[in-house]
This record gives sequence, structure tokens and C-alpha cells, in this order.
Amino acid sequence: MMQHLISTLFIIEFLLVLFSLLQNLFNKGVNFKAGLSFALLFFVFIPVWIMILSGVLLLSEKDFYYTTVNHVVLKSNIDTSFVLIAFIFSIIVYLYIPSKINNKKQGANIFKPSIKYYLIIYIVGMLFVFIGSGLLEGGNWYQNRHHFFKSSGAIAVLVAFIINSAKVLVISSIVYKWIKGELNFFKFLFFVVSFAFLDMFFSGNRIYLFCTAIIIGLLLFKKYPKKTLISFPILVPSVFVLGYFASIFRHMRGPLFAEGLPTWNIFVESLKRAMLLEPPNFTYFFIGISESVNVNVMYDLFRGYNDFLYGATYLKPFVFYLPRSIWENKPQSITVLAADYLGGASLVTTVIGEMYMNFYLFGIIILPILLWYTDVLLTNALKSYGLMSNIVMFFFGILIFRMPFSDEFLVFVFLVIILKAFHYFKKFRFVIKSV
Repeated sequence: MMQHLISTLFIIEFLLVLFSLLQNLFNKGVNFKAGLSFALLFFVFIPVWIMILSGVLLLSEKDFYYTTVNHVVLKSNIDTSFVLIAFIFSIIVYLYIPSKINNKKQGANIFKPSIKYYLIIYIVGMLFVFIGSGLLEGGNWYQNRHHFFKSSGAIAVLVAFIINSAKVLVISSIVYKWIKGELNFFKFLFFVVSFAFLDMFFSGNRIYLFCTAIIIGLLLFKKYPKKTLISFPILVPSVFVLGYFASIFRHMRGPLFAEGLPTWNIFVESLKRAMLLEPPNFTYFFIGISESVNVNVMYDLFRGYNDFLYGATYLKPFVFYLPRSIWENKPQSITVLAADYLGGASLVTTVIGEMYMNFYLFGIIILPILLWYTDVLLTNALKSYGLMSNIVMFFFGILIFRMPFSDEFLVFVFLVIILKAFHYFKKFRFVIKSV
């Protein structure tokens, strides 16, 4: 009886979040709420649907055998399911709070993104990481990067934030130029997909390719809803192939740079190895693409975590630059703290798990306030950039849900600094030319 009640409540929440996404998409376009809604549907509700339909959310033991994370059996997790339902409801409360829309954004018609400069920042930053970590000479992607960031301290972390900021700006700028009609669809698709794939290949991070694919899909659905639905049976196989590759890429990135920059043969061998580790399977496809382990992690946190942090992980934007030699007990990233509790090196909690680890059940009240305040803060910071701001905000809706909150807030801060710096640089050049 209680299992059916839990399932019903999850389904009602799923429909409410889906309606919010569609309402935002067709009335306002892509924005922060649309990004957050999609992230919730993808990273939480796909695993929840698997759990409702099969009665259990399996853990990929090949990937997480070294942790204490457990399978989630729905009938044995009634109380913890109510906790997850309450946190999802708190996000729904935020989603249905009316947003103030300012259609007369200052600078909306004169802003021109500086893709060339954003790309230069990205390339220089990536070279710094590759040279500093020794990956150009060969090594394990995980081990080399871990050693580099640990030994280089705040400088390496700063460069990582700047790289991610430039990355969002490059992708958002290409999307912006397509929407404004400055790029035809095929050129746009070639440029944006090439950049996102190459970034995943060299950075090992799939989330930006994921965001790129979703924003393209949603914008096409908004523009051609009937054609998109009609072509859905044709799109499904393509989505399966691309999603499967993105899912198994986590098995490839470790040894990919073992001998320096990978050759085609090394890439193929890495792909074959990944496919042996994770053969195509319908259920595990959805478990893999949605990173359902994040939901397993949340359930384990709800069941037993009690060393509450009282907001410590949200302080990182103010203290990240301080080396641990000065402040030994400087707050760790939430992914590291979750791994300390459940085993491993890093475990994703999503915005829900991070809120719970900080504020226990009081987080149910705090979470919608945090999301509303973040939305307002980001909107005000980008109010001079017109359509570009909506695209960037969509990215951060997904990133803030999926990644550690403070990390993504810092990425946003550096993104705004880059935008402002090039704005003043252009004004300075204009003044010089006019003299």
C-alpha cells in the first residue's frame, strides 16, 4: 500500500516538473528554471522511474564496488522515499514561484559575444592543465590530474574554474549566433558539436556535451514541435548510440592518454575495452546515462548521514583561494565529503544531497529560497546581455543541480568577470581608434 502511495506521489511530481519545463520553454525559452527542471527530470526521475517499474534501483557494482553505496529497494525505503519526495516538492515550489521578466534588458541589442577570445582563454587554460599534469607525455587521466590539482593548489583550481567559464561562453555564444540567424543550422551544428566533443575528449567531462545536446534538442522542439514528435522514432536509435558512447566514456578517459596524445588506434582500443566493461543493455543504458548512482547516494545519505555541515560547503566562493597550509580545515567539496562517508574518491550528491548534508530536513525549507536567490542573483548579473543571458542561465540550471553548488557559483563569477573584461576592452579599443 505505502509503495503504491510513494509511486503515485513520484508520478504527480514528475508531471508537475515536466509541465514547468514545457511552460518555461514555450513561454520564455531556455532559462534557469528550464535547466533545473530538465536536470531534475533526467538525473532523478529516470532512476525513480526505473525504481517504480522494477521495484529496485540497482547500483553498478563494476564502477562502485569500492564504496558502501547500496541498491535501493523501494518497498524497504519508504521513509527515505518520503524524504526525497519532500525535497523534490521544495524544488517544485521554487519552479512555480513567478519570475519577474524584464524584456527591456539594457544592451540586449548591442551585445556581441567574443567567441575568438573565449576560445583563446579555453585553449591556454587547457594547455596549462595538460602541460602541468604531464598528460602530453603520457599517463593515467585520473591519476595525473588528481596529482596536478593536489600539488598546484589554488592556482590549478582557479584555472579549472576559468576553463569551465570559457567553455560555457564558447558554447552559449555559438548557440546565440544560431538563434540570431548569424549561423545557419548546419554550420552551427558542426561548430558546437565539434567543440563539445573535443572538450569531452580532452577534459574527460561529459556534462558540457550533455548540456549542449539538451539545449539543441529543446530549441528544435520549441521551433518544430510537430516535426520533432513525428521524427522521434528515427531519433531514438541515434540518441541511444550517442548516449551509450557518452555513458561508457568514463571507462575510456583513464587510459586514453597513457602514451601522450591518443592516436586513432588507442581510441579504438579504449572504446573496445569500455564496451566489454559495459555491454549495451536497455536497463543499464538508462542507469548509465542518468548517472543513477547519484540517487543511490542520496538514499544512503538520507538513511544514515548525521555529521551535518551547517552550510560549510557553501562557503567555498569566499575561501577557495586560501591554501590548506594557512587553513588546514578549510571546507572540502561536497563530492569529497560524500566519498569520505560512503567510500571512494568523489561521489555526486546533486543539489538535494548537498542541501541534506548541510541542513538535514531543514534543507526542505531552505532549498527553494536558495534556488530563488540564486536565480535572482544570476539574472541581475547577466541583465545586460539579452538573449545570451538565457542560454547561460540554462547551462547553470543544469550545472547547479548536478555539480557542487559553490564550484558552479565560482564558475559563474569568473564567467561574468570574462564578459565584463571584454566589454571594457572593446570600449577601450573603440576610444583608442576614435582618438
